[in-house]
Amino acid sequence: MMFLILLSGCYRLDGFFFNPEATDAYALGGEIIPSDCQELVSFEGEAGTLYGAWAHQAHEGDAECVPGERNTTRDVVVYFHGNAANIDEYWADVGFYWESGYEVFIFDYRGYGRSAGDPDFDGVIADGAAAIEHVEDTTELPSTDLVYIGLSLGGFVSVHNLVATPPRVLITQDMFANTQKMLDDGTTMDLPSGWFFEENFDNVAAVRKMPPEVPYLVSHGAEDTYIQPEHAQMVYDGAAATTKKLLLNPGADHAETLETDAETFRPWLECWIRQDCQEE
Repeated sequence: MMFLILLSGCYRLDGFFFNPEATDAYALGGEIIPSDCQELVSFEGEAGTLYGAWAHQAHEGDAECVPGERNTTRDVVVYFHGNAANIDEYWADVGFYWESGYEVFIFDYRGYGRSAGDPDFDGVIADGAAAIEHVEDTTELPSTDLVYIGLSLGGFVSVHNLVATPPRVLITQDMFANTQKMLDDGTTMDLPSGWFFEENFDNVAAVRKMPPEVPYLVSHGAEDTYIQPEHAQMVYDGAAATTKKLLLNPGADHAETLETDAETFRPWLECWIRQDCQEE
């Protein structure tokens, strides 16, 4: 009886990470990315059909995109989005990277948008692997020619695919160090006492195993009140990357860097992908 009472005071927090929003149709929008440069696609994952969207670049000498035609003369970015909503929520982020001249692919994890299934930690890692495979197959590029950018939960998905499919460049934004650290920060995150994660999902451990030749930019909002900047320091310290940089973006709260500190972040994004950054 005492065992049952103790169990009743604990609640799994795994679902805390996942706030999907289903939809029958994506809006996307052409305010930044013209409609002829957009392509909605589907591909198969472990839990069923997954959906994604491309933002294509016009070929050199062309004023407009050829609908559905990838431009692999540009750097190809695989964008792993955060834990909320669906692709539409992050389409402006895709626009930011598209405006920098990159060919960008974003996708919805299981249970998000039109993608089948229900999200869980292991499942979204598998969905990330399926998305990487889709990009490799459709561009005929190996993962080592791709750029991974992961926002928050998307950072978790990207770093847990590093060993199997390492990218050319890795960038994470506002990513948590591990779930134990998040519980330790529970008072600032308004997490109830007695809640727990079934496993300690550990991004520090993941980047400790990353191929050292992958350059790693750890970007984090300096004013992040949701996942505190200490997480970024832990990730940076643990990363096995030979070339790495910790970038704290002034004035940015969680997932706000592209809105509030683009002038600082964009030059670092572009030089990091080119691998010609000059430290001040």
